[in-house]
Amino acid sequence: MICLSNYYFLLRSFIIFISLFYIQSCAVVKPPSGGPKDTTPPYLVSVNPPSGTLNYKGKEIVLKFSEYMDSNSIEKGIRIFPIIQKELSILSKGEIVIINMPDDLETDQTYVINLSRNIKDEHGVELSDAISLAYSTGEKISKGSISGTVYSGEKSSVHLWQIKDYNNLEDIFLTNPTYITDVSNNGVFTFQYLSKADYLILCIDRNYAGMLLNTNRMKYGLNWNKIISVQDDEIVTNINMLMGKVNHRLKLLSGEWEGDNWARILFNLSLRNLKEDYTLKIIHRDKAISASTSFIDPEDENSLIFVHHFLQTKPENFKVIIKNLYLDKEIFIDSATVNFSFSDFDTSLIKLTSPKSDITIAPNNLNESEFIELKFSKPIPSNKKFVYRLFKNDTIQLQEKVVIVNPMQVNIAPQNNWDPETNYYLKINDNLLQDSTIELNISTLNYVRYGGLQIPIEGPEFSSFGAEIVNVENKELKKLSFVNSEKELFFKQIPEGKYTITIFNDINNDYKYSFGKVKPLEPAEWFYTIPDTIEIRGNWDIELPMINIEEFY
Repeated sequence: MICLSNYYFLLRSFIIFISLFYIQSCAVVKPPSGGPKDTTPPYLVSVNPPSGTLNYKGKEIVLKFSEYMDSNSIEKGIRIFPIIQKELSILSKGEIVIINMPDDLETDQTYVINLSRNIKDEHGVELSDAISLAYSTGEKISKGSISGTVYSGEKSSVHLWQIKDYNNLEDIFLTNPTYITDVSNNGVFTFQYLSKADYLILCIDRNYAGMLLNTNRMKYGLNWNKIISVQDDEIVTNINMLMGKVNHRLKLLSGEWEGDNWARILFNLSLRNLKEDYTLKIIHRDKAISASTSFIDPEDENSLIFVHHFLQTKPENFKVIIKNLYLDKEIFIDSATVNFSFSDFDTSLIKLTSPKSDITIAPNNLNESEFIELKFSKPIPSNKKFVYRLFKNDTIQLQEKVVIVNPMQVNIAPQNNWDPETNYYLKINDNLLQDSTIELNISTLNYVRYGGLQIPIEGPEFSSFGAEIVNVENKELKKLSFVNSEKELFFKQIPEGKYTITIFNDINNDYKYSFGKVKPLEPAEWFYTIPDTIEIRGNWDIELPMINIEEFY
């Protein structure tokens, strides 16, 4: 029999125990849901049968990855080369992927299963590199390879064609490639397990990998070798390529009559490199009249603006003919007639469209003025000059330099260079302005200093060799130089910073690098990119060690 006092002691102890357990349970800290974002690329753990299997008859190939994979990316990212007629059957479940190979593979053929970089795990993280697996239906695995680097700065892939018809090589580029591989993050690509043959090669934006080439909408680049030959088990390296731009054909889209004396002609491409020897004629009442002036819209490089002074009302019974509109050798219009649309004329006053706010500039130390570009919403009448006043520290009025670039752009700067770390004030007055007075505050940073770069070279005939340097942080900041009589490349007045250097052979003498064309087939020009960046320091000329072109050419 339990004593009453002992009973109460046990009951009290039990209640305390339950209370402590409850408090402790409520105090347990649970880890937050989700956890840190997965950024680790998945990798291939095992393959069965293993890559390199001989006398392969066609059956299951089982892949095991390091984590659960995204089934949609698996289905799209696994390819077999050379391309087979039958569609691969692929089953993906968790970290396991099963590829069902056809049983009618060609005899004595090495097949390559390519796992593209588009393959992702369930968290959307891509493979770090493309993977190639090889299986031979004969007694030997072909071990030829082609490798190189694509200098594109973006995700890209490489297409490879085995040549079987030498009569129309350029037509091969418009067919499905024999092999495809993706480029790694550092630009490197490799084709493995290639048989003895001649090949054509091309790099392409990865979004178009495996698609038929369309030169009107796809960026691509070629190697400087027209044909790449691979002998038995030969390793071919240094097949490097630069990604070019899309070569659209220049097209005239429309004409828009904007005001009583000016109009706009719209094109599909930027007119930045427009040559000035074009002609523009206004046909009015069967008379041809030249426009008073024409120029590229400062705010829209796809627009050509022309101004006339002979019509005072909305024009009728007229047309505009443009001839010899050249951007470069490939992009031009011989002759075109412009059709115009009419709406109510814009009768608003002129606005300053750029800059839209106060300005900060970095003056140079070359005793040369950096101009501020003032861009307006419509042409300034030829008989009108706005009043510009430039002040230093709000009180000291300066003598300014005013350059009328065109009727919609005016550049302004002090007569002498800007002082560093100083405040300026620009005032514009005129009754044609929407705001009769425009005020801009201008502040300057410390001087941007400039240096020089000298690159001595030796090797083959030098006359056509040039080099381009590009700023690492600002790709628009670039300079060109060509070999001089002293057999050197020399760059002057380079702003401080880090630069990449690419030397190239300007075979066609157009003073720029040519990426090649597929039809008619023209290989790219040879180039060599110096592996290390070069740091330019102000008031300092750098001379690099001599570069022997023949070591890389």
